Amino acid sequence: MLKPPEITALRLRATLIQSPGGPSGTEEVAPQPSAPVPTRLLSYLGFGFAGLAVIALLLLTIGPLVLPYKTLTVYSGSMEPAIHTGSVIVDLPIEAKDVRIGDIITFQSPADSTKLITHRVVQVESGPGGISFITKGDANSASDSWRVPASGNGYKFWFSIPGIGFLLAWLQSPLGRILFLVIPAILLAGLFLYEMWWPRRPAGAG
Repeated sequence: MLKPPEITALRLRATLIQSPGGPSGTEEVAPQPSAPVPTRLLSYLGFGFAGLAVIALLLLTIGPLVLPYKTLTVYSGSMEPAIHTGSVIVDLPIEAKDVRIGDIITFQSPADSTKLITHRVVQVESGPGGISFITKGDANSASDSWRVPASGNGYKFWFSIPGIGFLLAWLQSPLGRILFLVIPAILLAGLFLYEMWWPRRPAGAG
């Protein structure tokens, strides 16, 4: 009697083939090193300094056109040492009735209406023409020969920034305006390109 052929089960052992990247089967990508900390710090400082410089110059040049203050460059030493030659002064509006002795005010020169003078009020005088201020430069030995009428509105000295008056005047020249736009643009572009093209070390290096 013939026996039916035995059926032998075919058992296959499954083998997990792992990818070269690791046991999870996904390839690991080594992080690219960034620029050294000192380089990044210098870049941040450069961007910050450039931004602050632009903001400061805009406040000194464009700000007086839209905000209630005035900026002027000092070309003489009549108010030394309180205000140095070459400083930029910032004036705020004030009514004549609020001016007191000791205040530093800015007014038109009686000899030249296109010229502004910033001197200190040293005396208030009453006369046939009304109340007026007697002014004097701190570095001058005598009071001014003119009288400033104490009427209407004017400007009172708030603070000064030494040393940048001549620079600001130069920046308002045609060449200065061009360089003011070109130099910051070159510096910012250089910092950006340096950060973007900083050489990357190969994965696994030191």
